[in-house]
Amino acid sequence: MVQRRVVIDGMRLESDLFGGNILESIDEIMKNRVGADRIISRITLDDRVCYENGEFLEKPEWMESGVDLEIETESLEGVLRDSVMSLLPHLSQIIQLFSEIGRNLRKGDVDKVFQGEGSHKDRGGPYVQGIEAMVTAQILVDRIRAIQKENPMIVSDSPLELVTEESRFQEILAGMLSCQENQDWILLADMLEYELIPVFSKGLSSAEHYLHTMCGVVQPS
Repeated sequence: MVQRRVVIDGMRLESDLFGGNILESIDEIMKNRVGADRIISRITLDDRVCYENGEFLEKPEWMESGVDLEIETESLEGVLRDSVMSLLPHLSQIIQLFSEIGRNLRKGDVDKVFQGEGSHKDRGGPYVQGIEAMVTAQILVDRIRAIQKENPMIVSDSPLELVTEESRFQEILAGMLSCQENQDWILLADMLEYELIPVFSKGLSSAEHYLHTMCGVVQPS
């Protein structure tokens, strides 16, 4: 049986933990020693980082023999706030890129859209960059949703909704792909300007409102 010395957020526990399963030790700590409004951000075992950014970095076999366990936590509300703040520039980038794409499509400048020029050259063009920004935004949205779902008390007074009609959003994406395959650039411009951009503009307003009302963060105008 392994005796583990445990430090949580810089404070040494008065009594050591006994047990061979490291995951059981961590689970016991989170249930009985850490508030329900906090989440693990980093775990160090024998001065070696074994958990960070939501995933374990080491194999369980090595971790079982560790004795000096240090756990760092952060508030769930802080994680949620930081996630929303990270989301804002991605939403702004999506709106800016697809607005530019719509204008170029209407002018017949298809090469500028899919190949790019200047700062967009060799980066796949504005269209690819817009899709990449959407993927990044979706990852952040999924993280925000997971926090909201698992901790409803934190966000119950001001829930954050970025896409209110998920099925409609998927229809827009499918329609964009169909326009691209058919090379119907005017219809694609219509979908971007009248369908996609309003979705993200509404999501951006919702995120800014959330930060203002829930977290007391005021975005610069």
